[in-house]
Amino acid sequence: MKARLLAVAFATIVAACGSVGGGVDPSPTPVSSVTVTKTDNQRTVTAHVGDHIQIALGEDINWQLEPPDGVVLVQEPNRSYLLVRGTQAIWLARSAGRSTVKASGGMNCPSGSLCPMLLAVFTSTVEVVP
Repeated sequence: MKARLLAVAFATIVAACGSVGGGVDPSPTPVSSVTVTKTDNQRTVTAHVGDHIQIALGEDINWQLEPPDGVVLVQEPNRSYLLVRGTQAIWLARSAGRSTVKASGGMNCPSGSLCPMLLAVFTSTVEVVP
């Protein structure tokens, strides 16, 4: 059993490395990651082309994000990572420009409990520079 786990771990590491030979260039790795949080409400956040934009508004509100504009900020088609708790999305800064992040939602309340009728609204601008 131990040998099987070791073999699976080794295969996973080798697969993650990818091929070094010619062919198709691998997708570029992001320069950095920029996090947009509730404190950025009504503010502008700066990022660079290639950065990942993490929208992390927390868990107290059941946030519903509007999709990215598809030009400046895009959803990656083959996203292969899980979102951590409190993160609603991770988008890619594809080109220079400005894009608005909009979200709204109600309180996250346990099932069967009384929940205040509250609507939270969030708006932030991401300015992507080269």
